[in-house]
Amino acid sequence: MEVSRQDVIDRMEKMLAGRTTREDTGWWALDLLLEELEYEPGYKTLLEDVLRSLQYFHDTEPLMQRFYPDTEEMLYFLKCLKGEEAYHRSRVIHWRV
Repeated sequence: MEVSRQDVIDRMEKMLAGRTTREDTGWWALDLLLEELEYEPGYKTLLEDVLRSLQYFHDTEPLMQRFYPDTEEMLYFLKCLKGEEAYHRSRVIHWRV
């Protein structure tokens, strides 16, 4: 299965606009991660990191909610996916946990 930046941008924007739930987005991301994916050339690390962050939303247990990406992280991911900012893993707290 192929995943592009636009696929992820569309899903994230739907979630942030309230047109889909965080839990549904988490299941979507988890389902993708379970597939053998082909990432948009040049964006494998970014896309994989975004999907790994989003997949936490599928687990609604209170203990797991501490791993949810916050709004600031989501907006950073969107800027990177849109090419407005360079992606640096060290700026995303999930990669420092």
